Amino acid sequence: MSVLIQPCSAAETLAARDSICAVYGAAFAAPPYVRGPASAAAFADTLMRHVGRPAFRCLVARDAGRGEIVGFSYGYRSAPGQWWHDVVARALGSAGSRRWLADAFELVELALLPAYQGQGSGGQLHDALLAAVAQPVAVLSTRQEETAALALYRNRGWIDLRRDFHFSGGSAPWLILGLDLTGTRSHPLLGG
Repeated sequence: MSVLIQPCSAAETLAARDSICAVYGAAFAAPPYVRGPASAAAFADTLMRHVGRPAFRCLVARDAGRGEIVGFSYGYRSAPGQWWHDVVARALGSAGSRRWLADAFELVELALLPAYQGQGSGGQLHDALLAAVAQPVAVLSTRQEETAALALYRNRGWIDLRRDFHFSGGSAPWLILGLDLTGTRSHPLLGG
């Protein structure tokens, strides 16, 4: 299945919110995530807040034949006062925070409908999203168990900043990952 990767402005992201949330719900319904309808509804509220963040950037993957949204990826500049930034800054300590959070792009979500997973579209979303960011590093959190998402990140050079991290209220361990973008701007995977 062929997809087209397209930028999506903040206004366009909000207009496509229902489609984006449907992809999120389907992508994270299966193990190991097992997020239900309540999680997808909470994501809709989170997305509404995130579109206003500094340097917000969103891309969608559309089925080349039908035009429907089948995947998305987004992020923004991580900054003090944002929940994820502050929690991760404490976990990384002062030296890690200076290196990885002082001027970082936070890759918040990358999701594809299950039928489109494993065909390279996730990598296309990842690479296109990071190709145009101004920050020198990118950061993200992902489940610690071996997933297709973790394999994608590893294949693109992401490194562990913190293992066995637990967000409040959660029981599964997470990884905090970082990617130095300064040496990859001309990397063919990142569109340079």
